[in-house]
Amino acid sequence: MRESAKNTHPDVQRVIDNQGLSNGDKIAELKKLHDDERAIQRAASESPMIEDDGLNDRLHDVEVALKNLGVEIKGPEDNLGATL
Repeated sequence: MRESAKNTHPDVQRVIDNQGLSNGDKIAELKKLHDDERAIQRAASESPMIEDDGLNDRLHDVEVALKNLGVEIKGPEDNLGATL
């Protein structure tokens, strides 16, 4: 069952709705967004004050879009324990 695209981050929705992109192109675009969001989260976690400003929501939207295209995303750190 596909998760709803309601309230999807605009950058993710733009990729999903782009009729000019093949599914492969959409996957490539979404993977780049995913990598960017993970990098932003890593940088935010290193700051002294972490405020949830929707970073998790954007990453979730990208992951849902990829899942709907049949892609399971795992980053290199997903198989590791907690890191400091």
